[in-house]
Amino acid sequence: MTLFHNARNHADRVRANKIKQEIYAIWEARNKQLCSGSTISIVFSDGVLKAFRYGVGDSGISNETERRQILDHVLEAPIPPVKDKSYTLEWGKPRSLKRKEKLIRTLRGLIAAKERMTSYHRSSFNRAIHQWKDDLRYLTANLA
Repeated sequence: MTLFHNARNHADRVRANKIKQEIYAIWEARNKQLCSGSTISIVFSDGVLKAFRYGVGDSGISNETERRQILDHVLEAPIPPVKDKSYTLEWGKPRSLKRKEKLIRTLRGLIAAKERMTSYHRSSFNRAIHQWKDDLRYLTANLA
């Protein structure tokens, strides 16, 4: 993942895109291994969004353009082996409706979980809730 993020932020866009495509090919091959039942090492993460280093709130990414670029990568990239076969399969193929719907459901779930908190506990998540809602509007409006 570090190599992916370094490539994503590299100034030479041609080279960065070439490296990104090579990384995508590796992730796709590793995903096939995982889904075929092979034992492989996985990315230790709470999920796809964490694996792609998407984060919101006080300790997250405040720049909405950067967050949205990461969301775009989540939509277009093969999912790296994050947890297990069933979790990986939930995300569907890159650029698929299934992938987009899973990403939207994930953001809605994060929002709902924090909004259900008591107002005392929820206040520390107000920035995160606002950023998730902005990103959700981006996904539903611009990626139809």
